[in-house]
Amino acid sequence: MTTPASVDIGYWTGSFTHWPSMGPQAGQPIQVSIGTGPDANGIAWLWEKIDGWDSPDVSGGVIQRGADHGGWPALQTYAPRAMTVTVRASAPTQYLRDVARAILQRVIPVNELCLMQYNEPIPKQMWVRRSGRIPEAYDNLLEVDFSCVLIAPDPRKYNVVLSVSPMTAWLSQSYMSIGTTGAPTTIPFTLPNNPAPPASMCANAGNFETRPVITINGPHHAPGIQLQSTGQIVSWSQVNLAAGDLMVIDCDSRMAWVNPGNVTLDVPLQIPGSISGYVAADVTSSWFPLHPGLDNVLLMSGTSVISDAGTMVVRSRDAWI
Repeated sequence: MTTPASVDIGYWTGSFTHWPSMGPQAGQPIQVSIGTGPDANGIAWLWEKIDGWDSPDVSGGVIQRGADHGGWPALQTYAPRAMTVTVRASAPTQYLRDVARAILQRVIPVNELCLMQYNEPIPKQMWVRRSGRIPEAYDNLLEVDFSCVLIAPDPRKYNVVLSVSPMTAWLSQSYMSIGTTGAPTTIPFTLPNNPAPPASMCANAGNFETRPVITINGPHHAPGIQLQSTGQIVSWSQVNLAAGDLMVIDCDSRMAWVNPGNVTLDVPLQIPGSISGYVAADVTSSWFPLHPGLDNVLLMSGTSVISDAGTMVVRSRDAWI
């Protein structure tokens, strides 16, 4: 007995995509496309329910005051996002129904992350993995419902579109570094002609902070990045980038590397275990996110008057909570 596979319409589409890290298919994507019609096996996948997409839980609370009424508000943050996602697979044969079972069990891994995309009117994505069993229920011999218990370590929902903001100016001439207050002491003297530091204008159209991946191409001495609205600066005064060097700065993990080689420049940055070239930021650094809005201006700096042609590119995704 066979029945036509179900097909969804409207915004109720999406996918799970997993890139295995080991085995003969390492690095090759395994994907389940949901709501787009039958796949190559003739299996149609549907969203049925998503619990936990609305808001994550919080961690922290209020500390009771000693010998007094009320309490003190301790630091409270968002916890990892827990979700239960119900997916239906509709297959033309019972054999292919079991193929669907095998595929779904593989695409949502135990010890790695997979990319879940949900196509609302503004499509969003997040990295998830299973957090418990994946129970199966059967209405008939050709269809199976999966109740996928998932955890997203990063509770943000990200725009599927990656925003790339290049620097608005090149370091084509000398400029005084951000925070430099010294002046020549020989009289008479002439103050240097300091053009405005190179800047990137970065927008975040979501409702929650997002953390960019910033790349700097050498040559550049003692790179630093400042968020203009708050004055926060993260810098590497001991780093000297030669021509052709690439520095990758991940504002989420608060780490940076020079010439890491095998990093895919995406947000959030998926960091492979074999990455090398780590460089520590100065202890005076203050890491920052991109806040919701259009006024995130990042300035590129050095720690001395420099003259080179380094460039900066900021990659980010709008984020929602």
